[in-house]
Amino acid sequence: MIDAAPRCTACGIELAPGLHACPGCRKLVHSERLVALAAEAAVAEREGRLTEAMASWREALDLLPAKSNQRRVVSATVQRLSQSVDRGESAAPAKSGKGAGKGAVGATGVALVLWKLKLVFLSLLGKGKLVLSGLASLPTLLSMFAYLALDRSRGATFALGLVLSIYVHEMGHVSALRRFGIQATAPMFVPGLGALVRLKQYPIDAREDARVGLAGPVWGCFAAAIALALGLALHQRTLLGVASIGAMINVLNLVPVWQLDGARGFRALDPRQRTILVVLAAGVALALQQPMGWAVCAVGGARLKSDLPEQGDRRAFFTFAALLILLSVIPMLCKLGSEGP
Repeated sequence: MIDAAPRCTACGIELAPGLHACPGCRKLVHSERLVALAAEAAVAEREGRLTEAMASWREALDLLPAKSNQRRVVSATVQRLSQSVDRGESAAPAKSGKGAGKGAVGATGVALVLWKLKLVFLSLLGKGKLVLSGLASLPTLLSMFAYLALDRSRGATFALGLVLSIYVHEMGHVSALRRFGIQATAPMFVPGLGALVRLKQYPIDAREDARVGLAGPVWGCFAAAIALALGLALHQRTLLGVASIGAMINVLNLVPVWQLDGARGFRALDPRQRTILVVLAAGVALALQQPMGWAVCAVGGARLKSDLPEQGDRRAFFTFAALLILLSVIPMLCKLGSEGP
């Protein structure tokens, strides 16, 4: 027996699959769910759970017609919450009452420092849990093992180190996506190519897209730095090799082309910021003998005035610049460490 097609509860007209509004009376098809999501988002925002509020509003976006006024309002709300999360407002400690005496100033200062230290500790703990939680995904584990089985040209230890480096890079994206309430798949490895995370929802603007895109190289830079430190401390050339190749893979991801992380970061920059980065990439390539720097320079130079944002993003600019320098220094230090006694 074939199920009957759904009908509008207001006018009774038959609704085609995928419609978000009735073509006859324009009633929203998912109105009840939208009301529930709006209520959930309001409670979450009131309690300071901005990420959860954004997640509810993003789900609502998926249920609204593309060019509706409701969608524009919800998009603006998501953007406002995203900017608040970007500024760290959801983690701000409660303000002290106006009646607090002057003698409490010192105690308040100590409490604020302790609060910030607690936030740093919880942040590191949360990131550690996130990295471990990704390994609980069966598709991620299976694709990692497939990658290891098919790519052991430099030995099993090197292959494992490189896979973990790539995994940390991808979990950087996952961390940023979760922070902004964006649904995505677990990391999947593609033997011979690397790994990817597929988004089920999309960033609300170029700023948010840059945060998500550059988070991968930022985490990848930390992974390479840890491998470098361990390699130097233990005189382990395999670890130095992992650090060097891992850093170069992350620099490759900074090339502002197609869907690479660099393209997502580049879209948030104005022409002046892009020009500085292009010059910086050329300088890094020349001074540190980093060939990928030339790729960033060439592609970035060709895209100085394409797909420009309304306003350049300072945080994306400084993050991009720092990554270019740090990720180019790491292979040089690895080379010096390998040549040492």
